[in-house]
Amino acid sequence: MKRKWIMGLMASILLLSPTIGKESTAQAKEVSTFYKTNPVIVKVIAGTSMYKDVEFKKKVSFQKKGTYLHVKRIVSSSKGTPRLQLTNGNYFTAHKHFVVKTKGYQNPKAYYQVQYKQIKPTGKVGYNLSRGYEGIKTWKVMNKLGIIGPNGYAKYNNATYNAVRNFQAKNHLPVTGNVDIKTWKKLGFSEASWYSIDQYIAPLKAFAWDGRKEHIEAMITQSYKYLGKPYIVGASSSPSYGLDCSGLVTQGLYAGGINPVPVSSIQHAHPGNEWNSRKLFASSKFKKVSYSKRQRGDLIFYYEPGTHTIWHVAIYLGDNKVIESWPQKVMISPVVNAHCNIIAGVRRPFV
Repeated sequence: MKRKWIMGLMASILLLSPTIGKESTAQAKEVSTFYKTNPVIVKVIAGTSMYKDVEFKKKVSFQKKGTYLHVKRIVSSSKGTPRLQLTNGNYFTAHKHFVVKTKGYQNPKAYYQVQYKQIKPTGKVGYNLSRGYEGIKTWKVMNKLGIIGPNGYAKYNNATYNAVRNFQAKNHLPVTGNVDIKTWKKLGFSEASWYSIDQYIAPLKAFAWDGRKEHIEAMITQSYKYLGKPYIVGASSSPSYGLDCSGLVTQGLYAGGINPVPVSSIQHAHPGNEWNSRKLFASSKFKKVSYSKRQRGDLIFYYEPGTHTIWHVAIYLGDNKVIESWPQKVMISPVVNAHCNIIAGVRRPFV
């Protein structure tokens, strides 16, 4: 069918324009060869205008080199000139001097690859809690038992362990000091929340036909959903809750299509992952850039005063501001501020 369609397109080009000569016939063959299959995504390789109509009389905007476009189908003008009809309803040239077929926006192979299918949780959904755990489930248990620590420091410590043992004994549950789903439900929490807290991954908000800017904005838009939410150590779940600095970055990256394994929203709460900001900083899969060349969407890392170790990460918004999770809440701050004033470095997720 596609071959017949292409041949029909070539015939319509010739029939609709009796002045077409050998050069135009050759061009038509060239175009038909270039679009043997209906392209889904094209990249602009030479800037030119987008139009509201197939005849190219009403300009909509100028599309810069490097722009990605989502194509619905190939159509012809009244003179038989091939056009790209885009999914946004506008029209663009089909000439290969201006566009090239592509799989869409992607980072260079050395860096984290941008995904276009919903990212799945990494780790066990519905994990049990024991000493050393952090995150939303630990935070909820500690709050329920009245032993939550200051500044959102929800770590499953010995006090939590002993309080859970006492609760289990009083409620005729196996006395382990650990929280499984039976203890969780007896505490008054729903079975659904036991799993939903773990499995939340920010939905993808940027697509293959979107460019770098749209991916950055997807990350930042997701991070804004947490503004004003409490700082909770080891947390990285839905905007219904708070989270910590690297938890905020992780969910933002998910929305933009990057899965920064081995860091993940699930393992973030597990023992041994108290400093995922350090793991993100050490990853070679982000592009290193100088602080002087920072751009919107970059990750800003900070040293702890006096130790020269990474202890914080924030998302750069531009205009010397960042969005960050810091006790007591998620907030917008100056890039250099009273609590974080020693810049360790800058990493670029979307290159």
